[in-house]
Amino acid sequence: HPRRLRIGALVHATAPPTRRTWPWIVGAAILVGALIIAGAVYFGSQADTATPTAEPTIPIESSTPSQSTAPVETEPTGCLGGEARDAAMVLTAQQEAPHTSSGAVDFAASFVRWIQRFPYPAADDAAAVGDSAMARESFTDDLVSYLAAGPDLSGGIVAPGDEYYMSTIPGVWVIEAASNDRVEVTIGSAFVVNGALSPTLKSSITVVAVWEDGQWKIADANGTRTTEALYSVGRPFTEGC
Repeated sequence: HPRRLRIGALVHATAPPTRRTWPWIVGAAILVGALIIAGAVYFGSQADTATPTAEPTIPIESSTPSQSTAPVETEPTGCLGGEARDAAMVLTAQQEAPHTSSGAVDFAASFVRWIQRFPYPAADDAAAVGDSAMARESFTDDLVSYLAAGPDLSGGIVAPGDEYYMSTIPGVWVIEAASNDRVEVTIGSAFVVNGALSPTLKSSITVVAVWEDGQWKIADANGTRTTEALYSVGRPFTEGC
């Protein structure tokens, strides 16, 4: 049996008054493949009590966590690999992402744009991404089976069967921790539902990227930030798509 993602309990979803609030629902068979804290911009009592500040993107030089405020070398674009949401985009982003915190952020954003949508990525795409872009120790060892199980990757925000994907044009990011070969980054993106960009519905997902075999790879996704907390401190992508 494929190993499933380790999920925390802190999942919040808040929408406008006419929308019910739902937990992250996957079904009895599996857990969700990424902890997504999805909802409107306003959260009330669900907001994080801590408000850590966003860190700039810096070249990674050591194996110890970096708290440097050195000048930014490059800013993540939020569109590395191109605008398509297919395996070729993810693998292109992986090849182009440099061994810097900025490269890890951009690669993580590309993975989020690829996986968090409906209809789900095709099985061939999932196999290609699983073979090349997932770390040896990752949240799943079988992306094809994981997606075939039909997880609700919108966290209950989008009605079942409605088409959606995530846009990083109004996206933000914040590095939670960084070392030479490991970067933990929270990515914020907006829902595009049935072709319309939502002005309020956003998602927050914390991704762990590790440097393996000369490339960044996805190791985990298990953040705890609400979108309100993330967007209050996050830095915007320079492009987005």
